[in-house]
Amino acid sequence: MAALNYLMQLPHVYVWLPALVFLAVLAIFYFFTPRPAAVECAEPTVTTEPAKSPVEAAAPKSKDQRGATRRQGNTIEVHVAPPEDKSDPALGSVIDRSLGGMRLALFHEVEIGAVLALHPVLADEMVPWVDIEVRSCKPSTEMPGMFEVGCQYVKSPPYSIQLLFG
Repeated sequence: MAALNYLMQLPHVYVWLPALVFLAVLAIFYFFTPRPAAVECAEPTVTTEPAKSPVEAAAPKSKDQRGATRRQGNTIEVHVAPPEDKSDPALGSVIDRSLGGMRLALFHEVEIGAVLALHPVLADEMVPWVDIEVRSCKPSTEMPGMFEVGCQYVKSPPYSIQLLFG
């Protein structure tokens, strides 16, 4: 009891005593908390692969090999026609899009490598048609009776035109 009275009479006790208590609690947690077991490192292996840049090393690997990220959104109805004859276009829908191209849902199968012209149904007639090249075509699993057609821009249109496709 006498030691406590002596401590309380020291100068600036209200400053250093809480700090001392804080350090004591910190030391208790540091020394008495269990530590994870040490992990042994395996021997380093020598590889003959070329060194990757930090950007390549940090990028996660995926099955998707596209260069631009895919943007999903509302499906946009489009007119689809051969570039040389746009008088009687078919209807299709844009399922998703990226800066490099888009994926369409069409009622008919399209040959890989074919070039198609697209125009949004709700866009003004002054909006130019966009040429795309078919890169893949497969029956849709989500929409029976339709085909999912992966396309790449022949010539990338301005971003303002791309926004019209969703």
